[in-house]
Amino acid sequence: MELILELIEQENLIFKAGDTGIYLGKVEDNAFHHHYALQLTIGIDDKFVMETEEGKLTSDSLIIHPQISHRLDSKGKFVLIFLFNPASTIGHFLAKHLTTSSVQDFEEEWVNYLRMFAKDLFKNEINEKTFLSACINSMAEFNSRCLLTKHQMDKRVLATLQYLDRHAREIIPLKEMAEEMCLSESRFQHIFKEETGISYRRMQLWKRLLASFDHLRTTKTLTELAHQSGFSDSSHYSKTFKESFGFSPSDVFANSHLVLE
Repeated sequence: MELILELIEQENLIFKAGDTGIYLGKVEDNAFHHHYALQLTIGIDDKFVMETEEGKLTSDSLIIHPQISHRLDSKGKFVLIFLFNPASTIGHFLAKHLTTSSVQDFEEEWVNYLRMFAKDLFKNEINEKTFLSACINSMAEFNSRCLLTKHQMDKRVLATLQYLDRHAREIIPLKEMAEEMCLSESRFQHIFKEETGISYRRMQLWKRLLASFDHLRTTKTLTELAHQSGFSDSSHYSKTFKESFGFSPSDVFANSHLVLE
């Protein structure tokens, strides 16, 4: 039986927990896009349609690997979307050990718990903060399972990712980072993309984009948000945002409520 959804005046919800982004809401008129994150999409009460260059898939739980062009149609229903850093333990485990193709159904029992948290929120049995805490705790438990699997990544790439996290608003030139890792630019680029599935430049853009959500409550204009997040201007920010999510930032922010960890 379909739930009666009374979700904060029908606003969509955006949650941010570390380097994981979470979206709970409807997705319609979504343009083709691709991003650095590994995406887990969960239908709450019904199936959704995911379209890639290979065709359309109907599912109630689906994983898409990074950099796969796609667009989502939730068919007027609510979906729960997780955007995981593929360089994280959980992202690596999902990509390397629990999936065999770049787009596939995902039927782990863990999904049922995540779906249950969303339904509890819809029924007002928990609030937004409790929902986010439940998701974080659930991810931590799932992460424990991931840690039992050998998680290896080139130490120089890990050091680069950690450095970028500490300097999210800065633009660190490729040459400077390659020298820091004692590698030539070409060798550094090769190792970085082999390990993360994305170029060094695109990684910086993604991290600055994700960091921009932390500034939403303290900025008044898109231009100010762009500058606070390390983008040259609002045009550059908007272009990167739409390439990554399939919507303009104004469309998303006007109809969404942000909840931070």
